Amino acid sequence: MRGIADTGLIVALLAADDPFHKWAANSFRSHSPFFSCDAVLAEACSSFSNPVPVLTLVSRGDLILDFDLAAEMPRVFALTAKYLDRPMDLANAGVVRMTELHARCKVWTVDRDDFATYRRHGRQSVPCEFPPSKNLGAE
Repeated sequence: MRGIADTGLIVALLAADDPFHKWAANSFRSHSPFFSCDAVLAEACSSFSNPVPVLTLVSRGDLILDFDLAAEMPRVFALTAKYLDRPMDLANAGVVRMTELHARCKVWTVDRDDFATYRRHGRQSVPCEFPPSKNLGAE
């Protein structure tokens, strides 16, 4: 199964004060490497004053960028247009498209509301691993 990282997983891993830090650290220990897209990487880097910790995950092979936005633009555009009532950003559209390209996958995300709403291939729910909703970050 292909593990796909959304921005929240990366930020929670690298920010020790994040409420989901323990969940993210356990997830990386148990399931890395994670696959992701450039938009997620850019979003994660913009969450910190220094991009080095995020880029280190890529350099070490804990995070693998495996998405060609130019090739996937028609579908990414269609996804963002579909969710006009709940604006879908580029990172989320890339992640949802990655789930369409890989049948056996799961997205690790803290974004429960959006990813519970998004659908892949039109009607299929996006398989996700969310942090526990109670006792934030505790495991």
